[in-house]
Amino acid sequence: MWQGGVGKVHDLRMELTSEKKDPRHQLKKVAMKKVVANMTMGNDMSALYKEVVACMGIPNIDVKKMVYLFLINYARARAEIANLAVNGFEDDVNDSNPLVRAMAIRTMGYIYVDRVIDSLIDPLRHCLRDRDPYVRKTAAMAVLKLSMFDRSLVEDERFLDMLKDLLADGNPSVVANAVAALTEISERSPHIKLKLNMKIANKLITALNECNEWGQIYILESLMYVTPQEASDAETVIERIVPRLQHGNSGVVLVAVKVIAYMMNYVPQRETLEPILRKLSPPLVTLLTSGPEVQYITLRNIQLLLQRWPTILQNQLRAFFCKYDDPIYVKLAKLEVILSLTTEDNARVVLTELSEYAREIDIDFVRKAVRSIGRIAIKIELAADRCVRALLDLIQTKVNYVVQEAIVVIRDVFRKYPNRYESIIGTLCENLDTLDEPEARAAMIWIIGQYADRIDNSDQVLGRFLDGFLDDPAEVQLALLTAIVKLFIMRPTAGQELVPRVLKWATEDVDSPDIRDRGFIYWRLLSTDPEMARAVVLSEKPEISAEGEKLDMPLLEELILQVGTLSSIYRKPPAAFIPFAKRRVLGQSPALARLAIAAPPVSRLPRTASTTAASSTAANAGATTGQRSFRQPTSGSQQPAASDPSVPPSMRNSSTQLSTSMVDVAGAGMSNPYISDITPGPMPDANAMLIDLMSMEDDDEGAAIGSSGMAGFNASFGMSALNMSAIASGPAGTTVNAGGAGAGAGGASGADAGAARPPDSQLLNSAFDAAGLDTLSKMQSSSLSRAPGSSSPMPDIMRQFTSSFDLPAAAISASGSASSTAIAGAGAGAGAGSNPQTSTVATQKEVDDLAAQMYSTNMMHNNNNSNNNTGLSTGAQGFAASGSGSTPYVPAQKLLLDAQQTQGLEILGTFARRGGQIQMEMSFANKSTTTPIGDFAIQFNKNTYGLVPRSPIGAGTVMPMSAIDVCLPLGTGGPAMPMQPPTNIQIAIKCTAGIFYFQTQYSLHILLDENAMSDQGSFLRAWKDAPDSLQNVHSIQNLRFASMDDVRNKLNMNNVFTVAQRTVGNATHFYTTSRLAVDSSMFYSEIKVANNLQIAVVTTKSANTQLVPFYQKAIEDICTAF
Repeated sequence: MWQGGVGKVHDLRMELTSEKKDPRHQLKKVAMKKVVANMTMGNDMSALYKEVVACMGIPNIDVKKMVYLFLINYARARAEIANLAVNGFEDDVNDSNPLVRAMAIRTMGYIYVDRVIDSLIDPLRHCLRDRDPYVRKTAAMAVLKLSMFDRSLVEDERFLDMLKDLLADGNPSVVANAVAALTEISERSPHIKLKLNMKIANKLITALNECNEWGQIYILESLMYVTPQEASDAETVIERIVPRLQHGNSGVVLVAVKVIAYMMNYVPQRETLEPILRKLSPPLVTLLTSGPEVQYITLRNIQLLLQRWPTILQNQLRAFFCKYDDPIYVKLAKLEVILSLTTEDNARVVLTELSEYAREIDIDFVRKAVRSIGRIAIKIELAADRCVRALLDLIQTKVNYVVQEAIVVIRDVFRKYPNRYESIIGTLCENLDTLDEPEARAAMIWIIGQYADRIDNSDQVLGRFLDGFLDDPAEVQLALLTAIVKLFIMRPTAGQELVPRVLKWATEDVDSPDIRDRGFIYWRLLSTDPEMARAVVLSEKPEISAEGEKLDMPLLEELILQVGTLSSIYRKPPAAFIPFAKRRVLGQSPALARLAIAAPPVSRLPRTASTTAASSTAANAGATTGQRSFRQPTSGSQQPAASDPSVPPSMRNSSTQLSTSMVDVAGAGMSNPYISDITPGPMPDANAMLIDLMSMEDDDEGAAIGSSGMAGFNASFGMSALNMSAIASGPAGTTVNAGGAGAGAGGASGADAGAARPPDSQLLNSAFDAAGLDTLSKMQSSSLSRAPGSSSPMPDIMRQFTSSFDLPAAAISASGSASSTAIAGAGAGAGAGSNPQTSTVATQKEVDDLAAQMYSTNMMHNNNNSNNNTGLSTGAQGFAASGSGSTPYVPAQKLLLDAQQTQGLEILGTFARRGGQIQMEMSFANKSTTTPIGDFAIQFNKNTYGLVPRSPIGAGTVMPMSAIDVCLPLGTGGPAMPMQPPTNIQIAIKCTAGIFYFQTQYSLHILLDENAMSDQGSFLRAWKDAPDSLQNVHSIQNLRFASMDDVRNKLNMNNVFTVAQRTVGNATHFYTTSRLAVDSSMFYSEIKVANNLQIAVVTTKSANTQLVPFYQKAIEDICTAF
């Protein structure tokens, strides 16, 4: 007891038992305050229990409160105190003051002593029906306390039924406490399960507005026990709960989010679900303005919601950017959310932000930021190049922990994109001596082992690591063991000294059973079956994903039902850390849909399965010596399949074979033709990385760049400790392989030729190939209106126009099976004058029958059309003449180069077709105030249809603050290479201001032939014989036509020739044909134009399905142009 404690207790006892007159009981009140104060400070006041219990009869509410505090504190441990107070409790539960009755019931519920519990039963039953709501709500909570002491007693005394009756109470506070008690009892009882119907749910929701925050939380929590039987029930509950999202209390908001997330599983319509998700976004963002603890809880729950519904916060990315004063745990949580919200559209903004984070001073935050950059590279393939550039920039900072973290994530990038970024290995190896963290060392060892056949001195590097093998952690030992075995399999001579050492140490001197077992496996494989060893060790790696922390759907579903609780923070169900906790699952119902809104699809570059490089024993003859020297990987060139309709005939079996160079990412030269968000302008280190266009003569501008332009291509890698093998140019006519080495003398050996080739994205779509413009993909790409293969959604008003020709079933069946070659043959026959009898599939009678049905309504007849054997409407020849007064469509000029990135040169441009001639119309503006710009030259990279300039650019000197217009004729006879998209073209401009690069797209109508008019018979045969798989539908709005004649004339003038025309109902149908001048691909279309000239639907069939969306986009541009 504290000093002077005995005297203190004696003094307090004297004050409590004083007989002095005290009509207002002030002396007893003061004495009880002293007792409670000493009790609060930890001083033992239990010796005063008789005196304190005697004060229960004092009719003063403040004194009674302090007496009850004393009893709650000591009566649990000392039964004699509780037994002494029973009589006082019985008196108080019958007191006329409802506060006294409520306090007595509450206190008795806290004291788990048999006599008190026995005395509590009858008063509790009366209090549950008390006339005062305060007493009733207190009694409801007392039932919960009683169930914790004796669950069977509560059931036997039918207190649960009384609690259910309280759900219909008129007082919201009583309802809230009754719900809270029932919910908790249900959670704690193994055989009691709470289920609420919609009638009770509606009553509970009605009581929400009059409850305090705790009451609202109780009621909202109880709605998790409502299982909607119809989708309308779930929608009703959601609609009535949505106002709770605007509550000022974060607990109420999170519980409301949980209930809405639960109810969304019973909403089967996407159209209904999407608006609900949009309503959840603002309140979650608002919670981020609260304190850091609330922010953290909110962020952890947002991560769960994003995994279930990725679009929930798709427009709120910037709200999750880190602030300088955020605690570290909030910053780390925000990084996870940022990664989940990163898409192709915002990847550039996110990478800029993460690059800034990676230069902060908080080490944990920096590490997480670097890892996030790597995860974005793995998640979004189109952003991989930019991510690798960012990682290389961070490595150049030479900050040790940043460098090591970057190497770890680059290893994952190598696994995701094999044979794509090997040229940066030299930069990584410059930091070998600074690696001291096990994970970074293991990552670097894996990289060296994976590409051991391309690194000349990989045996020396691995040998240095092997010197400390016995002192390394198990993670490094495992990586080193596997890397050396890979080296031996790829290059037996180089690895023959290292393998025995590492296998001996791994099997004899290492204590880890994992390392010993792996060592024995490798030893036996190498000694008994080397081919099997190669198959095992060099097997394809499982594809890694950036979503490594994503939860399994059953666990995610359970955690979302626990939003706002510890389960959502721990990422564990309650049963994992709370004994006897119940699992919460979705109730079975006919309305249960579990509808998910998927994230926007991630574009992927074309890819082929990579093969492991074969071992190579021949060193590159052109390699120079150095501390570490690396081989360039080699592969055979890929040629387009002759049967691929997307490849022009000029590229099939042509002497112009496709070739590519190793993509260089060491400097600014990473090639990715899909990147379109990079500001155009001069390239860093352009002189070292690109061919010098300044040396071009005017008469050479249209010529293809020779492969000799690649001389010194890798000279500027900046790797002081490395020496890349020289790229040897083969003899004339030799195809340059993926490594930049020719297949002739000085090229790769036969073993190297079998090395893994890069993905198709590099092989077919490298921005500028081995001719020397490999970095052009950094240029600004004009946004494509619609991706190939996609079609825009059609408004309901257009659906009546979307049907195709109504062919009779008998006629269709008579035609037999259709093929893509049938439509190509029909088109070629019509356009090139081939014999119809040899190219038709359907008989002439079938065509006549079809024509009679297709063109029997409101047709225009022309008896002078001698070519029309069916007696149908006017052919294309008649229509073409009527449009002679129209002008061809020319797209508006768009910005190709911005003056801010080009030392004052601004270029606007477009592509047009005039009189059968393709032209590039440009405007050169000099925005500088002092320096003239002249000596212009232009170079086109290989493109899908071989577009090249036919003459010099012909631009003179542009004086300051002036502009000139240039018309450059183009031809299609240049080198061809498939591009993505097919209409993409990449251009280099040389002038006195420098060399600048950009890429843009042209409208496909500039490639349409003026001589593609077709007769109706050929059209009908082609349309009938084309399968539905070759058909695509596209809707157009905001047409710019004055009349139907204007429609026909404008289409004909742009080489979309009308074969026939008819009016059906509220639309006019135009049947048209077009042909590409470059490869004779035919396009057959039905264009339905509403009579109000506002909307149209285009249905197109073509064997060249890849170009159909671009052809339809060209028609849309023609139809909507002023």
